[in-house]
Amino acid sequence: MHEFAFAHKIYKIAEETAKKYKAKKITVIYLEIGELTLIIPELLRESFKIATSGTIAEGAELKIEILPGKIKCRACGKISEIQITREAKLTGLQLFQCKYCKSKNTEIIFGKSANVKNIQIQQ
Repeated sequence: MHEFAFAHKIYKIAEETAKKYKAKKITVIYLEIGELTLIIPELLRESFKIATSGTIAEGAELKIEILPGKIKCRACGKISEIQITREAKLTGLQLFQCKYCKSKNTEIIFGKSANVKNIQIQQ
């Protein structure tokens, strides 16, 4: 479960920002998560609750925006949005096919990252 490790990283980033602004409490954390990270929002929220118990971020809300993945076709050069299939969510394996020329000779160009977009604090 990589959600717990990610939840801890989110907390550390938010904590550093909160300290910088002398905040008393972190109330909301806005996240952008690429669909291809395979992070499950519900598990991330539960992991975040555990990771932040007794901290400045305890009780903070995670607002998560899932961003679709994108591939570039090596055959035709076009960019396609992609989605992970249910099976791939379970196995972590999926070949992505170009929506234009149907080639599977593609590369992932977006959707494997996650970041903290913004945080709300109380001072």
